[in-house]
Amino acid sequence: MKVRNKIILSCIALLLITTFAHAEDKISWKDANNYIGQNKTVTGKIVGSFNSGKACFLNFHSDYKKHFTAVIFKSAFNKFSDNPEDYYYGKEVEVTGMIKEYQGKSEIILNSPNQIKIVGGDTAKKTDKIVSWKDANDYIGQYITVEGTIVATYNSGKACFLNFHRNYKKYFTAVIFASNYHKFNGKPEVIYKGKKVQITGMVKKYEGKSEIIVGSPGQIKIVEN
Repeated sequence: MKVRNKIILSCIALLLITTFAHAEDKISWKDANNYIGQNKTVTGKIVGSFNSGKACFLNFHSDYKKHFTAVIFKSAFNKFSDNPEDYYYGKEVEVTGMIKEYQGKSEIILNSPNQIKIVGGDTAKKTDKIVSWKDANDYIGQYITVEGTIVATYNSGKACFLNFHRNYKKYFTAVIFASNYHKFNGKPEVIYKGKKVQITGMVKKYEGKSEIIVGSPGQIKIVEN
């Protein structure tokens, strides 16, 4: 009887130790800078995201230059769902991996979707609304369809910009990164220039103006030549 009790107590102790150790491995994104060089699970909400075509950045603070970020490089894009910058935006997540320091702040490189787990729902608002490009700024953080005519286009080689106003630095723009060019049947800057279109996706704010990242031709529909 005594032996059995000892075994039970040992099992309980082991369970408590394992649970405690697991809990200790989880930290808030706010504390990530204190664990550089360690494998941890970082918890928090993705409040901002950006895909440069070469890397996708999942940000846990609006000031991403100072605070923890999860990064997916282009070489791993095919392992994740299309447009991870939209898929994880607004969600509570757990990110697991080695915390590294880059340019004075902490980050984890995600090489596999197994490293990031969604633990909370999508807080971004979704709607079936079709709105004018002129009103896009009013829908930051929402999935909508923006309608308007592409009056100018520009391809930098790294990204193609579909502009709805000549003053593209101030008004709504649709952006297609070079990593997605192969999905389109031709050059996007030629296909869509001068066309009235409907673009569906999440409206984000970048450098003071609204934009939608177009990851596939299914997001953009020509409604008038």
